[in-house]
Amino acid sequence: MIGLEEYSLTEQQKKQIRKYIHSMITAEPKPYESCPFYEKCEVQVCPMDTMRDSRIWYADEGPCPNPDFKDHKAVINQKKLSKRHAPGYFTHAMLNRDIIVKAGIQGIEPDIPDTVERRGQKAIDSLYTEREQAWIQGHPELTAEQRAKMKTQGMAGIEALKRYREGRSE
Repeated sequence: MIGLEEYSLTEQQKKQIRKYIHSMITAEPKPYESCPFYEKCEVQVCPMDTMRDSRIWYADEGPCPNPDFKDHKAVINQKKLSKRHAPGYFTHAMLNRDIIVKAGIQGIEPDIPDTVERRGQKAIDSLYTEREQAWIQGHPELTAEQRAKMKTQGMAGIEALKRYREGRSE
């Protein structure tokens, strides 16, 4: 192995390199690396990842397989979107919402028009941000009243089915 002494570095540079090497050796593992599914998982928006806000997820990647996160909004929506084979991509901000996922739902179109691409990375980032905000506005979160109404309708349907099976038609 080559030592630092073989390079023509100043003492300050050697000190910085040693500090960097020490920080790499003693670095704590990333939280998602402790997940039992880490080696097999292909999900880009992991509930344990601290950088999940900067990642995107496609429905064909499948949902998070870790049962510890089965009740997270993002994972629930990943499961629903995977079943619907939703085209486009989804960000954590899009997934981590209490929304209704219906047939025909679509994510953000990943293609960039040539006119935007020519203007540079700032224009591309702006386009993606605008698309994400438009998607979020077009898919509002459910309110507590809407959720309660859906539950009431579901219970009424269950009661009607029970009456039908028992032969009663009240």
